[in-house]
Amino acid sequence: MRPALVLTTLALSLVALPSALADGVGDISMILDLDPTVGENPEGVAVDKKGNVFVSVAPTGELLKIDPKGDVSTHATFNPGFGFLLGMTVDAPGNVFVALGSFDANTGVYKVTPGGDVSKVAAMGADTFPNDLAFDKKGNLYVTESIAGAVYRIAPGSGEAELWFQDELLFGDPEISPVPFPIGANGIAVDKHSIIVANSQVPRLVRIPIDKDGDPGDPEVIVEDPLLMGADGIALDVHRDIYVACNAGNLLLKVHHCDGEIEVLADESDGLDFPATIAFGQGPAGKKNLYITNFALFSGPTGNPGILKASVGVAGLAVP
Repeated sequence: MRPALVLTTLALSLVALPSALADGVGDISMILDLDPTVGENPEGVAVDKKGNVFVSVAPTGELLKIDPKGDVSTHATFNPGFGFLLGMTVDAPGNVFVALGSFDANTGVYKVTPGGDVSKVAAMGADTFPNDLAFDKKGNLYVTESIAGAVYRIAPGSGEAELWFQDELLFGDPEISPVPFPIGANGIAVDKHSIIVANSQVPRLVRIPIDKDGDPGDPEVIVEDPLLMGADGIALDVHRDIYVACNAGNLLLKVHHCDGEIEVLADESDGLDFPATIAFGQGPAGKKNLYITNFALFSGPTGNPGILKASVGVAGLAVP
């Protein structure tokens, strides 16, 4: 399956989709075209310092790697059970950390080395849904848990995910959820001495301060708006503006940190199909490029799952 995927990727990387809505955004191009008929629906994306782009194929449990030449390989495989392989991040040495919500004993956070070796960093309960990950500069790994509206923290070398923060601001809404449980806390990013979390089903962005002892402070709502319905992955640029993939409206948004103003950068006409996670490029992947997963979860066999690359004209905030 992978050789055919490489040829498709190389061909499609030369074809740009229509330009986005905002003046500061260049062309959006599809760099990886996946097959919805065999469950190739990508959810998570992360980019290491060498410019490798990593993609989690949620239903199949495949972790793909796109190298700077555009070649695609299977970097690791997981058993997603009745769930999904979800959000991820990378550390400075190039290890990939990925969340697996499988609703069984495999649920937890995993580490994949540059060589493809897999180990479990921390287990989480079978009734939890770990969704996205972010490191702070001290090496703490924060994990959103969508069902309980919570954030867990894994201290360096601890091997244990401890409940760090839980609040009604991060609760989802089971009455509108398309799955049999609420999806509240979802995308996460570290911003200086705080973390930012997206609530998917009660559409808002929430900032949680981190005090000098590493404990959470009182949360504040950065912005709450219907445009943020389905807010999933988030990423920050060097100006600390927040980019948000909103799957419900097929939108890529930019939230200005100074006043919470929302700018629409791209929509369905630009090729977005249930966008999930986003990540800025590093190294050869281009610091001003934003990589977007088209999860295409409810689009069926005619969906458009894959990885999009958008030039946003500003560099991403360096990942710790």
